[in-house]
This record gives sequence, structure tokens and C-alpha cells, in this order.
Amino acid sequence: MSLTWLDTEGGPFIVVPRTALPYWSGTEGDYDRACEVTYFVGALELSDGSEALVLGDEPLSTAYFPEHRVLVRRHYAESGEGVTDIVRAGLPTAEWTEGPVLSTTGELVMIDAAYFGTEVGTLTGSATLDLAAGRYRVDSASIEPNNLTSFRVHRFVGLD
Repeated sequence: MSLTWLDTEGGPFIVVPRTALPYWSGTEGDYDRACEVTYFVGALELSDGSEALVLGDEPLSTAYFPEHRVLVRRHYAESGEGVTDIVRAGLPTAEWTEGPVLSTTGELVMIDAAYFGTEVGTLTGSATLDLAAGRYRVDSASIEPNNLTSFRVHRFVGLD
């Protein structure tokens, strides 16, 4: 399985329910709030009451691994080959830190936080996270199989 990687223009990624994309205001207001998330992951409330997940810390290349409901962020690696195998092998022994709880009405969309949600598909790339409606805790861990490879991973743990 090949992962599709996205990059930002230097800021964080956000993960928003597709139904709430029109409420993400990008650099007109929400971007500054997203940049205040300095930990690996945090949640923000949008003007319509929905929630956005912010991937803070560093602007790392990120992909969604649907088989395990995991966002994979490439911290460093010699190559992009075999990432799914490395992540798959590391998930069972990863030391997870519990993260914020995110409620969603269903499908989520990951975009560069600098863009308006209405610009998805035109000015900015996106990734779809096909999750059922519900509440998810977003846990974080590192997978570092050797001193040349490091991935930060965030898994969606269903709470309903």
C-alpha cells in the first residue's frame, strides 16, 4: 500500500469534519489559533460548534493510513520506501500518549491550516479520513525503528 503525503507551506495541518469546512477561516482568524497549538495534537472549537484537530509541533509531511486509522507524520527517514511496513510493525509496541477527544459528524478532511476550508480541491490539497460519526480520542506515539528513521503517529480511538 502506498501512502499519499501532504505538506503545508510551513504551518500546521488541521483535520475538520467535511460538513464544517466552510467554517474554517484560514489566515483570516483560525490559522492564528491553530499556530498556538505547540504540542503534537490539539483540538479547537469552530464557530459552528464543531471541532477541528490541529497537528501541532512541526510542519511535517503527513499521510493517512486508513487500515489502522492512523495519521503518519514523517519526522525523518532515509527514504519513503516501506513506510507502511515500518508503521504497521511499530504500532503494537508503540508507547501511546492519550490526546484530546474529537467529535465528528463523519468524514474528516485534512488541509493546510492557512487555507480557507472552502478552498479544498481548488487552491489546496487535502486528504480524506473516512471515519464514522462519533467521538474519538487522538493518541500520539513515535515509531523509531533505528537512528535514521522516525515517524510521529496519531491514532483515532473510537469512544462510542
